[in-house]
Amino acid sequence: MYAKTALLAQAGDVVLMDMAPLTHAAQMYISTALILEGEAPGAAEVADHIAPRLRRVPGLLHRYAERAGRPGWQPQQVRAADHVAVLELGGVDAGEGIDVLMREVRRRPPVSPEGAPMWDVLIATGFAPDRWALVLRCHHTQMDGGAITHALDHLFGDGTAAVRRPLLSGALRPELRNLPSAAASILRAARPTSPWPAPKAALNEGAATYAVTGPLDVEHIKQPGATLTQVFAACFALAADSWWPLPGDREVHVVVPMDLREPGEQRALGNHFAPMRLALPAGEADQVLRETGVQMAAWQRPGFRAALDVTIRRITPFPATLALGKRISSGTCCRAVVSSVRSKNPLSFNGSPVLDLVPAAPTFPGHALSCLLWSYQGRARVAFGSHTSMPGVGALPGHGNKP
Repeated sequence: MYAKTALLAQAGDVVLMDMAPLTHAAQMYISTALILEGEAPGAAEVADHIAPRLRRVPGLLHRYAERAGRPGWQPQQVRAADHVAVLELGGVDAGEGIDVLMREVRRRPPVSPEGAPMWDVLIATGFAPDRWALVLRCHHTQMDGGAITHALDHLFGDGTAAVRRPLLSGALRPELRNLPSAAASILRAARPTSPWPAPKAALNEGAATYAVTGPLDVEHIKQPGATLTQVFAACFALAADSWWPLPGDREVHVVVPMDLREPGEQRALGNHFAPMRLALPAGEADQVLRETGVQMAAWQRPGFRAALDVTIRRITPFPATLALGKRISSGTCCRAVVSSVRSKNPLSFNGSPVLDLVPAAPTFPGHALSCLLWSYQGRARVAFGSHTSMPGVGALPGHGNKP
């Protein structure tokens, strides 16, 4: 399969690519394991399934490259079989469950050939009786969480055709009145924050520990008047304060990536999110949820999402956007990344339904913790990634799994 169109890279794509050399490449991959029942297929069968569907996902048919000093996405001839491999857990790891599976997913070097688009599919077996998994791994530069849900829909579901929204249409757009506050939000995210404190070793630490919770019922997580992202951010603040107590007289900030896609819009290549700054509240659960909601209320204003999109992609010159992105990602402006992704559509392989979706959070150099909630079919799992110089993620309160 071959893509024909070259595209410019977004500043966020460049920032994430620059972070990759600081850590093992697999740690910068977003991974999702689709758990299925029965006997696993071979690599050839999975490659044959994927091959005719690749044309629906531009994000899988381009490679990151620079031309004349401008980063972009170059079309690439892609052979599905080059991106599919078997991951069989044996020996002491056999039958040890999801945690061991995701640990090995993070350890396994990328399968894709050098110079090819940075994604692969692993066929995992041996982690549980009568279970196997299709694991899509994609470098964060290649796709963000929103793009990966689009890829999953088209590779293993009945995804609809991509829809693109013009950034500006007509003389005036409702989002224009939100441009000043959108620009202020981006600049605010580039301000320094208090240390967690993260040891200096964490800035260049290559090894990391990972863990994932058991499945959670989304209906049990929801709170009246609050979005799932608000509840998740509040829960993270409570857990993080116990994991590593926050300084009582200083605010510690995290980044919450805000998807810039409008409902129904699909951008299937690169990264399309705004880094939103959130001060972690401390105190009782009700107080933390209330203070988190107050901070995030402005993010829900009509037109605010589109205003952020216009600010980042059209108004701010690319060099300035890139400089801001590098500063925000450096670890001095935030101490953790807290994100949530939703897979809305049912997934399957050759008629066998996906029983569970298990994510693995990428880890970012200089950040104490990466935390990712991924919901699918009314259930959610939360994945954690922590550099080894920080407390183990297994020490998070209420988290029973071992990292």
